This record gives sequence, structure tokens and C-alpha cells, in this order.
Amino acid sequence: METTTMERLQMATDSYGAVVRYGNLVIATSYSWHKGGVYGNDARIYRLTETPSENPWQGKSFIECGLELIKQANQIFPDDGHALSWALTAAMTAE
Repeated sequence: METTTMERLQMATDSYGAVVRYGNLVIATSYSWHKGGVYGNDARIYRLTETPSENPWQGKSFIECGLELIKQANQIFPDDGHALSWALTAAMTAE
């Protein structure tokens, strides 16, 4: 299982994408080239694999905790808003 963090996702996302916390989930979308010469946004949902410390001075904050990919859209979206809309709907059944 490959893991990441919200912090890493934010560093890898340009201004055409977004990384958003949604409860214990993180929704991410990024703009890139896809098969068939199509440019657009993907949509992914991640779940925490670690518990954030209540005191970030003594442990990991939410953005430093491990995340695992739990759902990914099988379509490409024209912009980050449409990708986030898909992800928010899908997140309601992912928690």
C-alpha cells in the first residue's frame, strides 16, 4: 500500500488543482495530461492511516499524518470544481 500525506499532496498540486480536508478524509484533484491526449482534472479520495496529535507540538498534525488512497474517479473532469463535486458526493459513502 502506497501512502502519502496532505502536505505532500499540497506540494505536488498546482493552481489548477486542490487539496481539501473533509473530516477524516482528504480530497485531491490535479490538472494534467491523460491518455488520449486529454487535459483535465482527476479526483481522488484519501483516508487517514494515523491519528493526528491533539497537540501538534508533541506529535503529527493532520497534514503530516499518513493517507491511503481509497477511491479514484474513472473519468477526467474539465476543471477542479467538477472534480471536487464528484469527490464530495463519493466521500459521503466512503467514510
